[in-house]
Amino acid sequence: YRASIKDYAFPTGTLVLVRNSKVEYELSRKMKPWYLSPIVVLRRTQGGSYILAELDGAVSKLRYAAFRLIPYYPRSEERVSVTSITGLDDEALDSLVEEEAVEPDDEETDPSFNE
Repeated sequence: YRASIKDYAFPTGTLVLVRNSKVEYELSRKMKPWYLSPIVVLRRTQGGSYILAELDGAVSKLRYAAFRLIPYYPRSEERVSVTSITGLDDEALDSLVEEEAVEPDDEETDPSFNE
């Protein structure tokens, strides 16, 4: 059961955690964070990758594959709309989807997500 693939279809505004695949190959990985802090899903692209933003509204230029994301379960059920976090409307989000997609490598992570 642990090795089964779970297909999460995250809707817009869902909080997720991003797997930090950079630490998998380090020798001192025992005390490093496996997942990066809660991040908001802005949009799912046609190819299945996700456009994400931090809680302070910073939109990542990278696209994240679905297998790197797991759901984040907050303690409270309060919801905030994506447009109030990022300040982007639907047209601006559509332009982000149409831009050239940048996929993160195993060695490369978004500098805004580093801790």
